[in-house]
Amino acid sequence: MRAKDFLIPEVVQFDPSSNNKYAKIIVEPFERGYGITVGNSLRRVLLSSLEGSAVTAIRIEGIHHEFSPIPGFKEDVTDLVLNLKRCHISLTQGESLIFSFEHKGEDILTAEELFGNQPVEVYNPDHVIAVPVRSDATLRMEVKVQRGRGYVPAEELEVGHAEIGTIYLDANFSPIIKVNFLVEDARVGQRTDYDRLILEIWTNGSITPEKALEEASALLIDHLKIFVKQERVEAKREEEEEESESEYDQRMLNLLLQKSVEQIEFPQRAINCFKRANIKTLEDLVKHTDETLAMLPNLGQNTLKQIKEVLAKYGLKLGMKERTELKKPVEFYEPGVSGEDDDLVAEKIIGMDEEDEE
Repeated sequence: MRAKDFLIPEVVQFDPSSNNKYAKIIVEPFERGYGITVGNSLRRVLLSSLEGSAVTAIRIEGIHHEFSPIPGFKEDVTDLVLNLKRCHISLTQGESLIFSFEHKGEDILTAEELFGNQPVEVYNPDHVIAVPVRSDATLRMEVKVQRGRGYVPAEELEVGHAEIGTIYLDANFSPIIKVNFLVEDARVGQRTDYDRLILEIWTNGSITPEKALEEASALLIDHLKIFVKQERVEAKREEEEEESESEYDQRMLNLLLQKSVEQIEFPQRAINCFKRANIKTLEDLVKHTDETLAMLPNLGQNTLKQIKEVLAKYGLKLGMKERTELKKPVEFYEPGVSGEDDDLVAEKIIGMDEEDEE
């Protein structure tokens, strides 16, 4: 199969339930197997390679190692570290930030209070950092926030000149919380062996799912370019630039015409008539005129009117032979041709027309 023979998706659909932190994306049709290939590749890049921010180190006054209790607070240092890891933040200035912070009293310490006066956006402001158990509880510490990609263990973040008592955190910089993908069968014309990719993306709010998908896709493209000869890339780019709007419209029309009539909201009587007349796709249907459709057994004027209304919703109409390539004449039955008795067929047509008029 040549590359130009591959069926390539043209439209990315976002589910109405999508928002700034969650999106459900549907893309179809892919050639068989490409749904898993694309879905798994995007999932791995989304989870591991996008830039984000995280707390990477802290130093608490009076605390010398991460297994110590914190006087006056419910949490020990280990609990505090875990709570800091769950902060959804974004550094708005520079690549790193170190700031001092002090909390006094019996009020609960939240992410909003911790980062409130810093150039840091907080996307879960009510997240609890520490809970005092005494009214005189005091917490003084220095916090370091950095920008980075993916997951970085604490050992790689350590620096030799850090002060004694500095505790480094394993940092998950990725703004992506979770990614799921599902591959289903998709239909194009009479073929059902294509793939439909359903991708779900959850973010921490620092980036929209749509933007995250764009960045992940761009990263994949940049890494794969090296395997394609440059002249081939340039030739493809020139072809894309030369493609006119009318050619694009024609390609979209061709995809629409390949849809099965059973996928469209035609009345059941019309579907039954289409089956008997071997009308399988929209392309088969729009080759007909009002007159040829009216000759189909059991298809009355009311049904014909409904068919035309449904076609109009898709920008189609009967008699569009000049817009498509005729592959073979459409077979339909009429008195003297179907092989049935002429009088019997005539009685069927008259009977169904009377029902339509009622």
